[in-house]
Amino acid sequence: ITITVQNGSGEAGVAAKGSDILKHLGYSVSGTGNADNFDYTGVTIKIKSGSSEFLNLLKNDLKSDYTITASTSDLDNSFSSDALVIIGK
Repeated sequence: ITITVQNGSGEAGVAAKGSDILKHLGYSVSGTGNADNFDYTGVTIKIKSGSSEFLNLLKNDLKSDYTITASTSDLDNSFSSDALVIIGK
């Protein structure tokens, strides 16, 4: 699956660090950027319903580095990658 990593904390470098962790784990990261706001707490994972079998794997892979606060399998099919990881405060 391809993953987009977004900074939801407003702290510089958060998305890049998350991207590096995911790449090290073998995931394909298609891009990084800022989330729609900087009010996120912990990590939010959104995945397309067609890729929902990867949700638990992604949660397990990230839990050693982050606190997962929300996860859904309702990412819009028009989104550019299969999953979205938003890293908050």
